Amino acid sequence: MQDFIFSVNAVLPLFILTALGWLLTRLNVWNSDFLKTANGISFNVLIPTMLFYNIYTSDFKAVFDARLLAFVLIAVAVVVGIGFLLVPVLSKNRARQGVILQALFRGNFALLGLPLCQSLAGEAGAQIASVFLAFLIPAFNVLATVILSVYNNDNAESPAAIIKKIFKNPLIIGCALGMFFSLFKIPLPQIILKPVCDLKNIATPFALLVLGGDFKFKSFIDNLKCVLSTGLARLILIPFSAVFVAYLLGFRGIHIALVISTFGTPVAVSSTAMTYKMNGDYDLACQLVVFTTIFSAVTITLLAFITRTLGIL
Repeated sequence: MQDFIFSVNAVLPLFILTALGWLLTRLNVWNSDFLKTANGISFNVLIPTMLFYNIYTSDFKAVFDARLLAFVLIAVAVVVGIGFLLVPVLSKNRARQGVILQALFRGNFALLGLPLCQSLAGEAGAQIASVFLAFLIPAFNVLATVILSVYNNDNAESPAAIIKKIFKNPLIIGCALGMFFSLFKIPLPQIILKPVCDLKNIATPFALLVLGGDFKFKSFIDNLKCVLSTGLARLILIPFSAVFVAYLLGFRGIHIALVISTFGTPVAVSSTAMTYKMNGDYDLACQLVVFTTIFSAVTITLLAFITRTLGIL
């Protein structure tokens, strides 16, 4: 029972904040214009500041684990490779195929994965998640752009455009600055570090409220087969398989928390914007985000409970 309570306490507060954001929209406390501005503040200011602070205040060399990073990146590549073979079975529509494949590997690591890792493993979890985010965000963005380009050949982006997007991404900039200041041990005066810490503290709750407030529930009937099959693969098959393989390779504790946070989180909200821009099936992308976000509250709690009970978390 103690392990179950730990799992619930670690996971559900994140989704309660998300649900509260949705409720505030329904109650007209804020509108779409405010949420659009708030999304910009969260993505361009608060989350990059949080990533900078977490990396800056951590011992980058001590937290970084090349073996764990290699496992995560190889696992993502395996998911994409198997997806290329199996996605055509789910849908013959190329616009949908790209969306499904993107959903299989692109979890909401920045908004949910990082605070989840912190909930599961404390401040050490936040630090290792922030360091790994510096590598995962570019990888996810490059993969998503390439995949959606492949399934939408008329709107393919050039390698130069992809590289430009990577270097202009605020999350990547925050991570890079944090690594630079951490590696070269550049001290920041308290008069600067204090407001940075304050911004870092409000980043996660603010982002989760906005995430929930921006949800728009649509009918699942037309895409029911794709939503269910993709959602179950994303929330159950992939994360449980990843944790099992990680266990066999000897990963334990904080490393298992990172694997859960990488592969067990719902589909990234940012995937819908990229899908829209690259002429994918936008409705399906939105439905996958909503479906996986709702049910990940159950699957992540279950996964955390099982790993906690087995003594590997």
